[in-house]
Amino acid sequence: MSSDEPPTTSAILAGNPFKVLASTNSASAVAKDVEAPEEAPAADDAAPPEQAKDPDDVLEQTAKKDRGAEAESLINHSLARDKDDKRAKPFVIAVAATAALGGLIFGYDIGGAGATFVMDGFIEHFGWDTASQDQIDTETGLINGLFGAGAALGALAAPLLFNRRGRKPTMAWGAVFFTIGAALQMSAVSMPMLYIPRLLSGGGSEFRVLMLGMLSMCSPVYIAELAPESHRGQLATLWQLAITTGIVLVSILNIWLAEWDEGWRISYGGNIVFSVTLLILLIFMPESPHFLVKQGRDEEARKALGRVRFEDQVEWEMEELEMEAIAAEKRGEATWKQVFDNDNNKMKTRTLTGVLLQTIQQLSGINAIMFYAPIILEDFFGSKGGIYGALVLNIINFCSTFITIFTIEKLGRVLILFSGGIVMCVSLIPTAIMASIDENKEEGTESSQSIGIGITSMCALYVIGFAFSWGPVVWVYCAEMFPLRERGKANSLTTFANWFWATIVGAVFPSASTASLAGCFGFFAGVVFIGILFVYFYLPETSNRTAPEIDEEYLNHKAKLKREKWA
Repeated sequence: MSSDEPPTTSAILAGNPFKVLASTNSASAVAKDVEAPEEAPAADDAAPPEQAKDPDDVLEQTAKKDRGAEAESLINHSLARDKDDKRAKPFVIAVAATAALGGLIFGYDIGGAGATFVMDGFIEHFGWDTASQDQIDTETGLINGLFGAGAALGALAAPLLFNRRGRKPTMAWGAVFFTIGAALQMSAVSMPMLYIPRLLSGGGSEFRVLMLGMLSMCSPVYIAELAPESHRGQLATLWQLAITTGIVLVSILNIWLAEWDEGWRISYGGNIVFSVTLLILLIFMPESPHFLVKQGRDEEARKALGRVRFEDQVEWEMEELEMEAIAAEKRGEATWKQVFDNDNNKMKTRTLTGVLLQTIQQLSGINAIMFYAPIILEDFFGSKGGIYGALVLNIINFCSTFITIFTIEKLGRVLILFSGGIVMCVSLIPTAIMASIDENKEEGTESSQSIGIGITSMCALYVIGFAFSWGPVVWVYCAEMFPLRERGKANSLTTFANWFWATIVGAVFPSASTASLAGCFGFFAGVVFIGILFVYFYLPETSNRTAPEIDEEYLNHKAKLKREKWA
């Protein structure tokens, strides 16, 4: 190939694409220098002098051209991968399962805290047996709301560790502070002593903010970064499966704990076992190769990849990570402004998409149903019936998550979210109607068990729809949708949105459901309907795609009445 010929795609793939691009630009510059100058125009026809260009504008345009060239090189490299290679080492499953322990802790807390509200020992200990309904609604809202508030703050603070120290230290610090918070909850002797540890367990410490926000932001990303593209969705779904496992586990325990006056303490603090287990297992887990390459620790990254990839897969992926890291390093650490800049790889669209997905997930009503199922069902079946009914819903939630594990790589993210949303919406509407019938019964009349069975059945259908779609897939999608450079900050915002709305729902639902349970279910149905339309028209597919290929999806996706690409 002569020096002034443009390089072919094979030439780009054979060597370092950035060097080839640089040599191409140099050759073009030389060619322009040796071209014969054009004859000067006559004086009468002389063109007006060009206005001097702003140097900052010139630099910005040059930078955009460079970024475009780098993106093209990454795409060409991604196209060279063997998409038929579906192999995955067993150890990568162990890595994903370890990171998913954060979800187990989260699920245990959802199922544990909600059931304590109907335990006789808890009610008597905190004086709810003589308290007004308004006081009970306020205190239950604060117990759940403060937990979400701490987690929201933890999600925002997590990038301080996530970007600078790595994924493993972020998860480890989160587990440490959760253990402290859970121990304090177990020993609470008054309601304020329960509030403060709830905030601690949700977020972090003064400087690093406390646990679940950090884990829920970091763990899905860690799993997605270590999983091969062909199994990324399945392995990232383990986060949601762990949540449902924790809920089922504590629901079974609550049946026995309800018979013991101090049993509620285990409901709040029993998941210390899982946080300590997470801390121990993290010692044996590799750091994310994405983080290591970004830090210039290439040999460590190669060793980490060697633990989760077969030998013949390592070099191609190392090249991919090095190219991403070079492109990110040239531009420096992403600012918060750049996370909302649409000229920066459609980041504004991506960030708002992630925030909206997490918002819809929480405002669809799942935490209201899972947190407060014992209270909702207690009106129809009594306190023990409420606990058993919640257990049934939790088992359904757990089993339905396996639908996602077996279908997410075949059907893709968008179709699963779309179909699950339809199931959720169809079940919420009759639930709202039946709740309205119960609310309009004559005063002093007991709630009908037949309506209770109907509401429980529709809630079960709703849980099935959520558990195979909006539950796991939103976490998977947000973990894989952002470029390496912006990943930490953007993911912290999407996770913050999840916990922010979980806080609002947890705090408001007790009073709102007392005012109108039917109105709550109607609101949830409206939110889910908006979610169905959003994913159909506006959500690009990310299944089985590398980071550069996801970039292309966002650049080229357009909303159409008939969706062309489902997977």
